Formats: sequence, structure tokens, C-alpha cells
Amino acid sequence: AIIPDHPSNRFFMKFPNCLVYQNKWEFVANLRWAQSHEPEPLTPELLHEFTWEAATERFINAAAITNEEAKERARLGKTKLDERIAWFHNELGKGVKGDRLRKVLGGGPISDQVKYVKSKIEGQEPGFDECEDDIDNIFRNLGYSSITQSIRSSFEKGILLPNSLAAWI
Repeated sequence: AIIPDHPSNRFFMKFPNCLVYQNKWEFVANLRWAQSHEPEPLTPELLHEFTWEAATERFINAAAITNEEAKERARLGKTKLDERIAWFHNELGKGVKGDRLRKVLGGGPISDQVKYVKSKIEGQEPGFDECEDDIDNIFRNLGYSSITQSIRSSFEKGILLPNSLAAWI
């Protein structure tokens, strides 16, 4: 692989076939070298680095919090903040409110999770064709709520709108 010298690429730099460049001249030199040489076979240890198991281990290690870090977070009050954010995130996505929010944010037909679950319980195939009508009704019902104003403000700052939202915002 020929990759730029960038912090996001540090993981790959340990591999013998990784060629790093800092400018266009180094890129051309690395490309010519790669075209004229056979790649070096990877050791079993390096091959392991590309497995899901190794990726999961790296993820867990990166996300782990030491006891000292946990104590520091508690001392600064961040643990309580984390709990509040987690509660808010979980509550926001529940039920019909969550469906509405997913629709407003562009989730499309997959947003109708409550309708889908109910149809599965009743044994009928869910109908996603009413999604556009549902979005229109949501915006009529939301009117000038704070979330609608916040979304409108975000879109005015240059974020693209899904077609179904453009008429209402």
C-alpha cells in the first residue's frame, strides 16, 4: 500500500509492504518501487493484525478506561454526565418519538420501527409506502418546535435537505 504520512495511517506503517510518502515526489518514487518489486510475504503475526479478532482487541484496548481514569472522571463529574447522555440517547430513540426523530433526520422507511414491530406481531407484511405521507404529517405536527427550529437552522448553514424535508423547512 502507498499511503500518506498521516496519524490515521500509523497502524499500517508497521507492515513491510506499506510505503509512506510525504509529498508527490515520494509518492511517485514509492509507486515506481512497488511496480518493480514483489510484495514481501506477511508473517503470521502480521496477518493476524488484519483479523476481526485483532481489530476487536484493538478497539477494546482503545476504549478501556483505567481505574485512575475512572476516578478522575468521577471527581470531575463526567461519570454523571455520561450517564445522562446515555439515558437521553436511549430515551430519544424509543417508540413513536424515536420513529418521528428518525424520519425527521432522513431515516426514510426504515424509521417506522414501531409500525414494523406491530406488523410482525400481527403477522402481516409491513407497508412502507406511506412513509412520505407520514413525514408530511410529522412536520405539520411539529410546526415551530425547538427541534424543528434547530434542524432548520442547521440546514440554513449549508447542510443538504432530503426532498421531503425541503418543502417544510
